[in-house]
Amino acid sequence: MKHLLIILISLLLTCLSCGDGDQQGKKRKVIGPVNSAPYELLVVCNKSWYKSDAGAHFRQFVNTFMPGMPQNEPIFKVICINEGSFTKTFIGFGGIIFVNVGPKYKEAQFITARNMYARPQMVVTLNAPTFAGIDSLVDRHGDHILDLMADNEIKRSTTVLKRNHSGVVKQYAEKLFGCEWLMPQEITQVKPGKDFFWASSLDNTYNACMYAYPWVSDSTFTKDFFVAKRDSFMRGNIQGEEWGQHMETDASTVTVRERMLNGHYVFEAHGLWDMKGDAMGGPFVSHVQLDSVNNRIIVTEGFVYLPNKEKKKMMHAIEAGLRTLKMNP
Repeated sequence: MKHLLIILISLLLTCLSCGDGDQQGKKRKVIGPVNSAPYELLVVCNKSWYKSDAGAHFRQFVNTFMPGMPQNEPIFKVICINEGSFTKTFIGFGGIIFVNVGPKYKEAQFITARNMYARPQMVVTLNAPTFAGIDSLVDRHGDHILDLMADNEIKRSTTVLKRNHSGVVKQYAEKLFGCEWLMPQEITQVKPGKDFFWASSLDNTYNACMYAYPWVSDSTFTKDFFVAKRDSFMRGNIQGEEWGQHMETDASTVTVRERMLNGHYVFEAHGLWDMKGDAMGGPFVSHVQLDSVNNRIIVTEGFVYLPNKEKKKMMHAIEAGLRTLKMNP
């Protein structure tokens, strides 16, 4: 598929534009597991710059909001310290960004390394002769850096899911689609349909859906096609208590991207759902993938219903679950 070729070329160019290597001097021995809370990000830099107007661009970058949420919720909880404060107290963070500025750096550098002080850990170092050079690195590599940090946190979460996951989601994914899929263990109720099932927690806060349809062409991997197909399945399978009420997609909020995850092409969509004719709604995230063995499209989705409260922890757990899909295991 042309989309797969585009992704592979993009990843190759990204790898060529940055390097893996030692950061902050000599690489240290791994001392144990990460001990920071999920999605905590440590920034080691000139703290005065970070808090100043000059550091606003970088500060906005590390505090980027999650996509497709009804209110602004940053992806990470950011903790900023000066370089001289980086001691053993902080080496157990899962994600660390070092920012180094000075004349000894002849050009801007973006360096990555894994498991320098703990495991699993992602460490990014940004070096530049000036703070303007740091902003330039953020402009060029910011999305990739956030993906690296988020992917590392998802790796931690999927390890937990392997031990504690929803039995009904695993059962129905195998029964109806011949796939393996692990989602949060809070999901205990299931409602199957034709080429579709919906599973939820007792209070309907956590929700998971899986559905399939024949693959025809690459037009499947477009925002308009995704929204139309999603609305078709949800309208027929998730209805409200009153006649005419059903789930629908707020197309104006939907953002899509193409990714390579676990070696497979994934069309990822974030956005908001609502219940037509009712005051219900919330965020969702969907993964659309080609099952080439069976010439079909498999869609896995998680959505949350938790009005007037923060939802990012739940969405983080759902995103981890979406990464566990194994087709035709």
